[in-house]
Amino acid sequence: MSDAPIVIVPYRSFGTPDTLFVKGRVLHDKPVSTAEAERSAWSNLRDALRRIDSDEVPGARVGIHFDDQEWETVADSEGYFTHELPLAAPVAKTDAWHAVHLHLLEPALGQPQPFAEAQVLVPPPTARYGVISDIDDTILETHATSLLRSALVTLLENAATRTPFPGVAALYQALQAGANGNGRNPIFYVSSSPWNLYDFLVEFMEINGIPAGPIFLRDYGLSTITSALSHQVKLEPMRWVLDTYPDLSFVLMGDSGQRDPELYSQLLQAYPDRIKAIYIRDVSGDKRDATVDALADEA
Repeated sequence: MSDAPIVIVPYRSFGTPDTLFVKGRVLHDKPVSTAEAERSAWSNLRDALRRIDSDEVPGARVGIHFDDQEWETVADSEGYFTHELPLAAPVAKTDAWHAVHLHLLEPALGQPQPFAEAQVLVPPPTARYGVISDIDDTILETHATSLLRSALVTLLENAATRTPFPGVAALYQALQAGANGNGRNPIFYVSSSPWNLYDFLVEFMEINGIPAGPIFLRDYGLSTITSALSHQVKLEPMRWVLDTYPDLSFVLMGDSGQRDPELYSQLLQAYPDRIKAIYIRDVSGDKRDATVDALADEA
């Protein structure tokens, strides 16, 4: 067992005025450096390997506190936890983000008790639609269609040197603001990248002015080793979001390089009256373009 301090890593999540969802992971701490453009490839590689080689705390008991209510949850074998918080009183409609306090109950430590604050998004009444966006090759250039190139930029660069697509920040800020400029429309980010990259993605979005929103990633595992399955697991959180907000229509943002068009086509069939628009960034060749065009013709 690691002697490193235990930390609770909260993930941005979402909810409704009456119910909040809290997500996170309990890990032995392996600190990484703050992203800087001047940092060497060697330093970036060291941090990337620390992220990949996570040391989870299975079965950790986590206490949850919001307003005057308390709950308890238990981390799974990989240290992850997700907990639904039914509220005795609705949250304030004027606030979009709500802070939920977390603390470690077990294992008991000979150190200060780890605390963390989870941020939970509740779309305000002014929201007119939601946005569900892919990350890889939609907002962040990952070269996901080239395994070698994708691995190199992931391992040797950091959040300050990675490149967003031109105009992404302005576009997503406009989508969040809406036509009247004050809609505060929620944006949800989904990727088949592992949770180990969560802190990198949050830092990348902050550096580049991309609006904050709940992020859904995946765990490494046998069920997600193949490419098709790794992309298919993105459907579950997207359905979760759509089912949580039955009165909200959605805009879907993705790219042609992987399987976003196929996944979004499935969502369009399942929620035909809820999908306001689908935008696909073209990052692929002619053969793939023909497949995407055929899907668009069927919609």
